[in-house]
Amino acid sequence: MDSTRQRILVIDDDPLMRHIVKMALAKDNYEVAEADSGANGLEQAKTNRPHLILLDIMMPDLDGYEVCHRLRSSPTTVNIPIIMLTALGEIGDKVRGMQMGADDYITKPFDPRELRSRVEAHLRRSIRDLSASPLTTLPGNPIIEQVMRARLAAREPLAVLYIDLTNFKSYNDIYGWLQGDEVIKLLSHQILSIVLTLGGKDDFIGHVGGDDFIVISTPDHAEALAQEIIRAFDAQIPQYYNETDRARGYLEVSDRQGNHFQAPIISVAIAIIANDRRELKHPSQVADAAAEIKRYVKSLPGSQYAFDRRRK
Repeated sequence: MDSTRQRILVIDDDPLMRHIVKMALAKDNYEVAEADSGANGLEQAKTNRPHLILLDIMMPDLDGYEVCHRLRSSPTTVNIPIIMLTALGEIGDKVRGMQMGADDYITKPFDPRELRSRVEAHLRRSIRDLSASPLTTLPGNPIIEQVMRARLAAREPLAVLYIDLTNFKSYNDIYGWLQGDEVIKLLSHQILSIVLTLGGKDDFIGHVGGDDFIVISTPDHAEALAQEIIRAFDAQIPQYYNETDRARGYLEVSDRQGNHFQAPIISVAIAIIANDRRELKHPSQVADAAAEIKRYVKSLPGSQYAFDRRRK
């Protein structure tokens, strides 16, 4: 398994145990983040979403059971695999952890080989079961459709933001796909942070693929989310260009036919489809409406958003 970009969050108040875990995982080239308390771990999990969490049970502020429960109660962290680290030998303690939503447990002291094996297995299963993006860890299309169907069936206020980048292909052609991945990660981190700050507690974020994202929210939050995503992205994207391209505000690009053109700085296009004006029944109906609105938005200069104003 290619673990180059796999982020592991270790939540444990014992610095020695965090060091042991970090050294064990370093052999497989994982990126390991550390949290010294349950509260710190919850904050890190939401703001810099990891691929997997290793969670100690016995901690002084919030114990591992409560942290696990809160992670499973948040739409932004509900699908992250959790392996609990425990020195407790009682079956009842382990069962309680699983009931709180943990995916597995490992008893301390542990063999580093066993830890690495379990981490790899759960990461592989997570990507397979959720079709999650290895780049952003966000749920992919199967989960997106599942959530969409459930929200539509509930007939509650719904607004879906389809978020896409304009001029991204030209950027990839010039700067390469590795740098393009950094832009995608920038956008995903911004969306996560903004939805956590301005969205509702049940808002959902998915990664459709490539530079396409989706946020399932409510009509009263949709416009503020779109405005802040655009503001944040426009403020940071110039840093992803070299000084020359940044100063002139565009790239010099040639298409496959050898025609030269100028590709502006990457911008964000957001199409918003809501059920406050018309009834929405099926995910394909939402997707079709969004595709039409997004085509219009992408024809406009710079970062823009637009609502589907139709009543039928």
